[in-house]
Amino acid sequence: MMCLLALTIRAQRCAVLDFQVGSNITEEEVDGLSYTFRSNFNPISYTVVERMTVNQVIIGFGYTRTDLTRQQMLRVGRELETAVIVVGTMNKFMDEYSVDVQAINVSSGTTIATEGAAFQKTDYRTTLITIAQNLIKKMGSGSSVMATTSKKQPETGYTDLGLPSGTIWKNYNATGFYTYDEAFSQFGSRLPSKAQWEELKAECQWKWTASGYKVTGPNGNSIELPAEGFRVCDWSVGSYGYYWSSTPYSSENAWGLYFNSSRVCMNYGDRCDGQSVCLVQD
Repeated sequence: MMCLLALTIRAQRCAVLDFQVGSNITEEEVDGLSYTFRSNFNPISYTVVERMTVNQVIIGFGYTRTDLTRQQMLRVGRELETAVIVVGTMNKFMDEYSVDVQAINVSSGTTIATEGAAFQKTDYRTTLITIAQNLIKKMGSGSSVMATTSKKQPETGYTDLGLPSGTIWKNYNATGFYTYDEAFSQFGSRLPSKAQWEELKAECQWKWTASGYKVTGPNGNSIELPAEGFRVCDWSVGSYGYYWSSTPYSSENAWGLYFNSSRVCMNYGDRCDGQSVCLVQD
């Protein structure tokens, strides 16, 4: 298995999701209007993630790009390591279109800026350019994102490791082994993403303890990741650890963290494998 290099966490990334399909409007109309908005949304204080990358994550999660719940939008934002997601909904009544656009802080889930308008089809370009420019002004330099991000307090059984993203990890594993689908269904957003595992790997000190790793964060706090093997007659117990992430790799595989006493790496495994689960706080 080849280990992947950890990614650098970029706090000021922004993702623009395709507008959601509202009332009396077709997906084809929404696609064209989304394109116009996105083409004119270029805030100098943020790096905007490419549309193809955004949609790859949405498809990987099995979502429909123009029919997402807010929780699903936030999950996509976390997976993309963005500080902000920009989302909107298009509606149509008779010959009049309307759009409401929001910039959402991915960490806190709060709306930091909104903009919207009603317009005739002949005015769509001018209207959407104006909405994009006004939203950029309201988002400002990005300080509003940081201001609305309150520091979470760890729940019972969770530890703040002082990670740059603010992710808080559970002190101990969920009991037993899970297939990917079982883990995703049971734990939802508490199942860590590939990016969250990569941050844990990159930002913490990992010390082998003969039966797993003690993982110590930048602030000196630590959690334990035992080497529990995986579900094939308890194979590799005490020598290897296999942990699911929430991030799909393909229709048959998903990303996970794998380790033994000499290495820790990200790789993908068969979704039917029974692996360990360590959770993060919502």
